[in-house]
Amino acid sequence: MTDAIETTKTKPAGLINTATNILLSPGEAFTELQQRPSKLFPLALIIPSTMAVMFWYFSIVDFDWFIDATLAEANLDGEQLEVARESMASMSQTTFKMFGVLGSAIGTLAIYVLQSGYLSLISAITGSGQKFGNWFSLVLWSSLPYILSIVGMVTTIALSPNGQLSSYDLDPLTLANLGMQSSNGSLTSMFNTLSLPMLWGMVLIVMGYRQWLNCSLLKAMAVVLAPYLLLMGVWAYFAFN
Repeated sequence: MTDAIETTKTKPAGLINTATNILLSPGEAFTELQQRPSKLFPLALIIPSTMAVMFWYFSIVDFDWFIDATLAEANLDGEQLEVARESMASMSQTTFKMFGVLGSAIGTLAIYVLQSGYLSLISAITGSGQKFGNWFSLVLWSSLPYILSIVGMVTTIALSPNGQLSSYDLDPLTLANLGMQSSNGSLTSMFNTLSLPMLWGMVLIVMGYRQWLNCSLLKAMAVVLAPYLLLMGVWAYFAFN
């Protein structure tokens, strides 16, 4: 037995309509993706645009200022600070640009694969009938709100002509930049990592899981959010100990 929803084939909605629905009418988008789990469109939107933003950022950033600002955030002192400064100064701005562009693409794709692999493993254990390709499609389309962060980063770079822009200030939609601050370094790091579009994407995956498997909201939240809650729990442990 499986608790996945049996759906009647519907007329293809089209990529633009699906993109609009994932933001405004998620239920319709989830029905479309369950029947036709497309992947290329959201990948083509998010990965190249993220790479382009990072390329622009590392092209305009004041490199000497960037090194000082990065080391200031690291809270190093004495010999550690000097070693770190020498290490960063030994690399060119072009090298940082390459790491930023490729790292953002590889890191983003790796997160999507891990999310999809986790949901695929749960499906295999519970016999829900959804395969990796279905979950990969859901995760990719649910990440479309991240486009708002990309637009925010483009705006931030455009408004910083002197190039003195910290990577932590790049995305105006992180929780830290929206006002959540802490004197605890670990919590600050968490607030710098989490953003409203990221949380929106998590909510969309929960909604999609619930609809596809016809389960309760509590079960969907427990399954989808378990890795995030575990990670944040470990983060909080080190933050307060």
